[in-house]
Order: sequence, then structure tokens, then C-alpha cells
Amino acid sequence: MQRTLLVILALGTLSLAGCSSVGSGGAPPAVAASAEPAAPAIPTGAALGGALGGPVGASLSDGDRQTAWEAQVAALDSGQRRSWRGSHGVFGYVEAGAATGDGCRAYSQTIYIAGRPNRGRGVGCKQPDGSWKMTS
Repeated sequence: MQRTLLVILALGTLSLAGCSSVGSGGAPPAVAASAEPAAPAIPTGAALGGALGGPVGASLSDGDRQTAWEAQVAALDSGQRRSWRGSHGVFGYVEAGAATGDGCRAYSQTIYIAGRPNRGRGVGCKQPDGSWKMTS
């Protein structure tokens, strides 16, 4: 009998413990942040550099422009050619030149729209925060 009473008390205590935070008036529980970082914002207009910064880049969808920008940054970071393919039938590649002593790197870019190549050149310079700024 005493054992049964202890079991009932233990179960009753546990079931009430789960209700103790309901209606407590305290702050709402913290929501965990998403593990996936937000995509960095891309520059607009001429700040994109190369063919991407002109009328050709302006004619791309936001998603295709983002994909092309990510390839451009990857090429500048690695010093190697990076290809990309957008979701609307456009594609292209970026070829990075040798890095200079001042943290800059020349690059060439080709974007194919309706099978026609659109070429551009630019120079990207690495900023203290790790981002790239296109200077021409």
C-alpha cells in the first residue's frame, strides 16, 4: 500500500511539473536560430563589375544574378575558373587572373543569354571583412 502511494505521488508530481510553465506570465521561450546562414546580399548595378554590372546583368533574374555573383566571388577567392548555370537558361563562367600584392585580382566574365556570349572584365579587391569590392 505504501509503495502504491509513493508511485501515485511521484506520477502526480511529474505530471504537474510539466504544467508549471503554462500561464506563468514569463517571457516566451527563446526560438533557436536557423542553422543555415542567410545568403549575403549582392551589390547592385555597376558595383557587380564586369558583364554582370552592366545591362546584361540587369536583364538577369535576381536568382540568376545571385548565382553569377557567387561564381564571381568563388573565382576571385580561389583564383580558378568558376562556371555557373542559372535557372532561366542563362549560364556563364568567370576566369580570375593572378592576385596582386594589394589584394586585388583582375577577372574576365562571360555570360551566355540565348546562346550569345556577353563578355566583360573587371578588377575585384578583397576588403578587410573578407568581401570583394569590384573597382572596375
